[in-house]
Amino acid sequence: MGLRAYFLVTLGDHMEQHKSIDMVRQLEEMPEVDFVDPVIGRRDMVIMVVAPVTVQATANKIRAREGIKDLEVLRVVSMLEHHHPSKREPVRVLVPSSV
Repeated sequence: MGLRAYFLVTLGDHMEQHKSIDMVRQLEEMPEVDFVDPVIGRRDMVIMVVAPVTVQATANKIRAREGIKDLEVLRVVSMLEHHHPSKREPVRVLVPSSV
């Protein structure tokens, strides 16, 4: 399994509905894209990607598409990578190493 990330995407203000539907379909066909979900709120869609080495190349490909106004990358990290070292001990107790 590669690196995972969520992309929070804002579309251009005047994108027609049929064009945004076409974009979702095209994005779903990208091998790195796991899913694309249109959402309501400050962003217009959430894209989940899995990339073997880096998610940045996929983010750049999507940013370059016509109609993409903004894209924010939220990289998924393991709990051990995310938390301060002092917080790792409770996780080690909950998830013991191989016996």
